[in-house]
Formats: sequence, C-alpha cells, structure tokens
Amino acid sequence: MHKKLSMLLSASVLCGALAAGVPVANAQDINYNLPSAEEIQQRKDNRRNLTVSERVGRRIMSAFELYSEQEDIKGAIAELEDTEPREAFDQAYVDRFLGNLYAADDRIDDAYMRVTRAADADVLGWSDQASALKLAADLSLQVEDYEAALKYYGKWLQFTGEYNADVFLRIANSYYELKQFDKVIRPADMAIQYYEEPNKNPYVLKVASYYERKMYSDAIDVLEAGLEVIPGEKNWWNQLGMIYMLEEKLDKALQTLEIAYLAGYFDKESQFKALVQLYSNNGIPYDSARLMVKHLNAGDIEKTSRNYQNAANNFEMAREYSRAAEVYALAAELAEEREDRADLYRKKGTAHLRAEEYPQAAQAYLNAIEQGYDEPGPVYMSLTEAYFYQNKFSEALRYVKEAQKFESQRRNARSWESYIRSKASNLGVSL
Repeated sequence: MHKKLSMLLSASVLCGALAAGVPVANAQDINYNLPSAEEIQQRKDNRRNLTVSERVGRRIMSAFELYSEQEDIKGAIAELEDTEPREAFDQAYVDRFLGNLYAADDRIDDAYMRVTRAADADVLGWSDQASALKLAADLSLQVEDYEAALKYYGKWLQFTGEYNADVFLRIANSYYELKQFDKVIRPADMAIQYYEEPNKNPYVLKVASYYERKMYSDAIDVLEAGLEVIPGEKNWWNQLGMIYMLEEKLDKALQTLEIAYLAGYFDKESQFKALVQLYSNNGIPYDSARLMVKHLNAGDIEKTSRNYQNAANNFEMAREYSRAAEVYALAAELAEEREDRADLYRKKGTAHLRAEEYPQAAQAYLNAIEQGYDEPGPVYMSLTEAYFYQNKFSEALRYVKEAQKFESQRRNARSWESYIRSKASNLGVSL
C-alpha cells in the first residue's frame, strides 16, 4: 500500500493534550478487562470470512491499481464512488477502502462517515474489522467527536484484546477533552505501563487532570515519577517547581528550580522571576538580587523600574548597600511617574547613608526633593545627617531648619540643631 495511506492508518492522532474541549455529561465508559488470547483466537476462528462479489471486486481492483500504480487518488475515489454494492459485506468493504482513500486525500469528514459505517456494520473479516474500528476511533479524534472516539476505542480493545499504549493514551486524551478529568488517570497509567519506551504524553495528561481538579500533591507525585524516567524533560522541572510553590513547599520549589536553572532549562521571563522570588522568600536576598540583575542585563527579564527596584530591595536586605544604591538609580531612571522617581531617589540616598557614602547620599536626597517628594520632612532630616557626617555643618543646619517646618519632624529636628551647633563649636566651626 502507498506510504501516505499506510501512515494515515497507523499514525497517532493525539489532538493536543492540554487543549480545551467541549464538556459532555456522560462519556463512554471503557471496559479495561480485555478478553484473553484464547478468547480472541476463538472469535477469529468463528468469524465468517466473506469475499466481495465479482462485480464489486473488479471495481476495487481497478481502484487499487489507480492508487498504488499511478498514485491517482482522485481516480481511485471516483472508481469506488460509482460502485453500487448490493450486499452488506460489499458495502462495508467499499466503505472501508473508500474511507482510507478519503483520509489520504485529506477529506476527513467523508472518511469519518465511510469508516464508521463500515465499522458499525460488523461484517468484515477479523483483521479488516479491527482496522476499521481503529481507524474509526482515530478519525473521531480528528473531527473532535470524543464520545465516538471512546466508543470505537472501547470496541477495538474488546475486539482485539490488545493492550496498546497509544490507544490508552488517546482514550485518556478523549476524557480530558470532555473535561472528565477523573477518568483520565487510569488509561494514562495503562499507557505508561505498556509503552516500551518512556513517553511523556500520559504524564502530561495526568498532571493536567490533577491540576484541573486542584489536586496539586498528586500532580507533584506524577511529575516526580516522570522525571525519574525522563529526567531531560525540561518543562517538567519548571512545572514541578511552580506546583511546589502552590503547595507552599518553598524549599523544594527552590531546589527544583535551581536544578532547572543550572541545567539551562529556563527560557521564559516568568521562570527567572520565580527563582528570584524563591531566593528572596527563602531568606537568600543576595542571590535573589544578583540573579535579577544578571538577567536584566542579559535581556531575559524586562528592564523595568519595578524589576530593578526588586533587585535593589534585596541588595539592601542583604546589606549590600552600595549595590542597592546603584540599582535604585537604574530604577529611578526608568520610573514613569514623578512620585515614583522621587521615592526611588530617597531610597538610593538611604542606601548610600547606610554605606557611609555621605556625599552620594546627600545628592540622592536632593534629587528626591527636586522631584517633588510628597513628604519632604524626613528627607530634610536625612539630608541633615548626610551633611553632618561630612562635617558640613552649615549645610546640615540649613536642612535641619527646613525639617523643623514639618510638625512630624519638629522635635527631632530641634534636638539635631542643638547637636549640630555643639559639634561645630567643639571643632571651632562658626555657624
């Protein structure tokens, strides 16, 4: 048989494991208790083996020659469409063959109608009937008739008694598309059991099933089991870390995402930012800030004022005050609102002050005031400190008097004024 037709009859038609489907109340329940090999053999022996009539047989041979020797699919289809079978077996045989040709010609709806009719007639020989049931199920998936897919896969399982991993996977997928999430698990488990080589798709469907039902601990168990057999599946490391976060298992989330990061499995901004947040939440602010800045500079994380401020906050928590001040400056440059810029310059000044970088602190506080900081009283007090510790007593006195204009700062500012004058006098500085 032609290669394209053979592929159509055997290829997987899993229709997107995580796509949204149309909910149906009661899907076909699959009977997973399959007949034994002895029962199947007895059925084969007892099944009638009919042949097509001579008139229909000539048409079938002509169509087959057009298709296989001349690769004339449309000619073969026309040959069979002109056939008018009189017997049930002839009709079923023509339907199955014509359905295969329609599938090869990408006429899926026509193929679906013909093949399901052939399968429902249940008069073909054992092998042809098994093939018709399987193709009817596969085509049902392609036309998104998931109820019919379950019906025909269920019939195929009972007809053949074959534990076929691909079929179990497609059954799981059909239940998922029908939003019958609880029914996904058993066929997915059977697919895992019968695949000769590990296949990620049944694990994906199980995780999706548990996730949709908010059964996050079970989803974690599936991902952990999946990673034992397919450790290189990079998306699973990220998903596992995220679900650990949903379960508030922050230490495990951090460990998992660190592995993914070091393995080079991150390719989304959200993944870098999740690890940044986990470092912070786990009390490791320096690594949080360092990672954020690294990937801001690399372009993996968008350069926004908010993101730079996040890094600066974490540097400050890690007592890396000079670096915090540097990053606050970057955040201020990108801030769109005047109020935000003013506040970031104030924070920059405070970071410099804590780093005992008094000239830089004073300049940052002045920038905050120039930007119209809404409550300048505390900023004037901070400016007072910045100049005082430079022994610039005149400037310190100037700004402490500004601070006294604000009731909330007045008492503290007056105390500082006395302190400034006393310190200046001791050093022989006239004010």
